[in-house]
Amino acid sequence: MRRTFALPALALLALPAAANDGQLWLGRMADALSGRSYAGEFVCESAGRSEKLRITHRVRDGSVSERLVSLSGGGRELVRNDDEVVVYLPDQKLAIIERRSARSDLMGALPTFNAGASPWYEVSYAGRETALLGPAAVVVVRPRDGYRFGYRLWIDEASHMPVRSELSDAAGRVIERLRFTQLAVTGDIPDAAFEPALDRTRLRWVRQAPQAGDEAPGWRAAQVPPGFRLSMSGLQAMAGASAPVRHLVYSDGLASVSVFIQPSAPGKAPVVGSGRAGVASAYTTVVHGHQVTVVGEVPPDTLRFIATGLRPAAEPPPAATVPAERRN
Repeated sequence: MRRTFALPALALLALPAAANDGQLWLGRMADALSGRSYAGEFVCESAGRSEKLRITHRVRDGSVSERLVSLSGGGRELVRNDDEVVVYLPDQKLAIIERRSARSDLMGALPTFNAGASPWYEVSYAGRETALLGPAAVVVVRPRDGYRFGYRLWIDEASHMPVRSELSDAAGRVIERLRFTQLAVTGDIPDAAFEPALDRTRLRWVRQAPQAGDEAPGWRAAQVPPGFRLSMSGLQAMAGASAPVRHLVYSDGLASVSVFIQPSAPGKAPVVGSGRAGVASAYTTVVHGHQVTVVGEVPPDTLRFIATGLRPAAEPPPAATVPAERRN
């Protein structure tokens, strides 16, 4: 594929000196995903299923626009304007408006490594291979215990864009692959590229947003895997829920786990068990008369460990316990 960008000569001269720095390549990748404008198609494979998607991402005067379209049927789309996201589900005749951090949804499938995650992951440069656009740096992110997954990434040397990635479990088995089949890095993307290709007047609109006036967590996790910390807490209106749902997010700086807590419905049998949707796992249980669902792209045991340790914040903490590390 013909490149649609140019690399400054100084960057080319500096490249060999930094070629073996895996963390530097991850930083360059994160900057490219958030700061460049690009368009392409990629295939995501997990749990025996394959989905083809098209992404269009533009940064203009500090404002971020993005459109993610499923090309595998159903017509599902996501359109972002800074931190406001609209998820279009035409097969359900539904449009959901959400507030999210203004980062690419493609980045949600790729690691954004920061210094806080370094005690829990080992990052290394694994060599140089030819990928979609040409020479690519191969970077491996290995978890130091069994509470999280690992990555292998192919980062284009010229654009710093990820052109391929693999997500692996503790045994080294690949559980998800993401591979670009087309990619162009360009600043010339018109407004029309972010218009959804469906009749919006036929959809039911739902706005999901954190509820104001709720700063206390209300619930806490008495046990979390090493490195995971509470990064967000609030009440959130959700489709299908009769009242706002408590939403907690725990993160180790790379992986994130979402916890949803709501009172158990009277007369309705509680739900207990686990499930999986692609690479994301979910664990549902009942704690103190509340239905708890924990979701994340982490091993199922991590979700179960967090869920079974949830307690109302007003409850006195139990005797201090230190979770045993699950070494590979």
